Amino acid sequence: MDGAIRDFEQYLDHRYPGRSTAKHYVNDLEHFQQLIGKPPRSVTRRDVDAFVEDQLTQGLAATTVNRRLASLHHFFEFLADRADDDTWANPVVWRRHRVKEGKPLPRDASDVEVEQLFAHIDHPRDRLMFDLMCGVGLRVGEVAALRLSDFIPSSDNGAGARLRVRGKGQKERVVPLTSALTQEWEAWLAERPAVESDAVFITRRKRGISVRGIQDRLAHYCRRAGVKVTCHQLRHTFGRRMAEGEMPVPSLSKLMGHAQVKTTQGYIAGAAVDIRADYEAAMSRLEAERPESISLPPVDGEAVNVSPSPPEPETDDSGAAAQPLESTEELSEDLSRFWDGLPTWLTEPLVEYVARQRRRWKPSQREHHTRVRLYALCPLWRWLLEERGVKSFATLSRRDVQAYVEARLEAGRAASTINRELRELWAFLRFLEGRGEPVSPGVFRVARPKERKPLPRFLTEEEYQRLEAHLLDQTAGGARDDHLDRAWFYLLAHGGLRLGELRELRLGDVDLEGKRLVVRDGKGKKDRAIPLSEATIEALQGYLAVRGKAQTDHLLVFRQRKLKPGLVQYRLGRYGEAVEVEVSPHRLRHTLATRLVNTGMEITSLQRLLGHEKLDTTMIYAQVYDATVEGDFRQAMARLEGEDKQQPAKMSLVEEFFSHICEPVPMRC
Repeated sequence: MDGAIRDFEQYLDHRYPGRSTAKHYVNDLEHFQQLIGKPPRSVTRRDVDAFVEDQLTQGLAATTVNRRLASLHHFFEFLADRADDDTWANPVVWRRHRVKEGKPLPRDASDVEVEQLFAHIDHPRDRLMFDLMCGVGLRVGEVAALRLSDFIPSSDNGAGARLRVRGKGQKERVVPLTSALTQEWEAWLAERPAVESDAVFITRRKRGISVRGIQDRLAHYCRRAGVKVTCHQLRHTFGRRMAEGEMPVPSLSKLMGHAQVKTTQGYIAGAAVDIRADYEAAMSRLEAERPESISLPPVDGEAVNVSPSPPEPETDDSGAAAQPLESTEELSEDLSRFWDGLPTWLTEPLVEYVARQRRRWKPSQREHHTRVRLYALCPLWRWLLEERGVKSFATLSRRDVQAYVEARLEAGRAASTINRELRELWAFLRFLEGRGEPVSPGVFRVARPKERKPLPRFLTEEEYQRLEAHLLDQTAGGARDDHLDRAWFYLLAHGGLRLGELRELRLGDVDLEGKRLVVRDGKGKKDRAIPLSEATIEALQGYLAVRGKAQTDHLLVFRQRKLKPGLVQYRLGRYGEAVEVEVSPHRLRHTLATRLVNTGMEITSLQRLLGHEKLDTTMIYAQVYDATVEGDFRQAMARLEGEDKQQPAKMSLVEEFFSHICEPVPMRC
């Protein structure tokens, strides 16, 4: 395969001159070659399966695995075209091999972090370099490539100073400079030694500074300031600030040198400007209706700015470090009680299936998801073996599965439970098909029982206020646990977080100055930014003042470790029982959605706040009160009636026609 890779490298160098595309593609192909070690003609889909599993086992991100798959795909397309062989099938099948990716938000730096960083930058050269990233959004490579001739001074017609920038793909653009940046530019040029190099930023060796050199300088200042910021985060920070300043996206896209507007939208997603405006308006209306007796006492002293502790290895709920699953033996030892007594022809692929699934889950969710799947699959297969006499995967028929469904219905199981078990069974059987096991197509055509779709339950306004008042009263003592309970309560009740999202919050995800919170790797592996209410900010300030150091950088900790889900559920349930309110973390999420939509928040903003992919899901969460419907109807009718009164009555087509006929005809002399 070495010769084919070298040929592919030459092809890429010719097609993409001056770019690092060939280097990255070749590196990906060499990883594949080291694992598989076959001639290109002999590579199969199963080999690509093995490669994907190996990459995931090493803990590589889904984006990295998919990029390497893209390299493989292009490589085999190149070989097939060069051989002019239409029968050469590409072993990379995207529908089969692609790993699901998340939608992370850009990690910009908070305004506080930027202020701390620049307070420690004392060299005029370095200050200008990093201000160009944070002030006009230049990439680190663009800063390193600047030349003295790229500066365009201000003109007599009023145009300010500008800068010619060479961006990705050798594309040039001109960016405007603020007066402060212009002064920094002139200050650095006044100190810059006269050397032969025309690079704007030079080193002590009188050569242009490299990208690595700029990154090292930033790392130096970050250590002095006690913050963690990268060059690209400074660029993201510029994008967020411009979005908060309501700069039109098309103009911002051109300024940042993006070929596509959607790239810019990804940069500024963390600002959540539209959500913040709608959220703050809705929360202010709710606060106006809030009884005066319900209020948070002021936090004693100033809020403590807690620096993130060094990240610890991920731990499971028992406190043990969660390691990547290297073999199926480790899994079988931990969970063997689920498949005790099952035949080997079933347990071996079942263990392999669960092991493969675990690699795709977050470490904090592996134990939970594993047990959910085994609780569904193992009892199902025991029933099929004992009641239907299934001897192998090939003998499993549609009638066997249909009989299981009917037996579960007769036993009084909910249709939703049965359908979940069917989905788990089908996923396992699809996995077996991929391994080459014979599976009857009929088992996938079993009719699923129809589910009832009850509306989600939420707290009434009176119930919520009763619960909130009791919690604030019980946590008025100011102990550490009191502040902890207030923090998680308002993150759930005012932020609409899922319990799993609450537990995974890190110190660096909270920006109290910017009044926002970033939820990382939420449901569907999506990130989102949400605004923080004043009550939530006060609760977090009180908690951070007493949080102290911990063994992890998670935001909410109990006994120096990440919160366990049972602690929040138990304490919330205890507060609810005291005031006769049945409540859970997820019910608080439904309650927030209902409160916000009934106070006038735009449904699309609410959708993004809750992190829903589909608007229909948000509509299920947010139940509109009958009084709200009537009020909206009367307001709409009032607006329509007001418009009708302002406009003259319109003629019908018939009246207009006859009005022209009946007009007097002028007499001719």
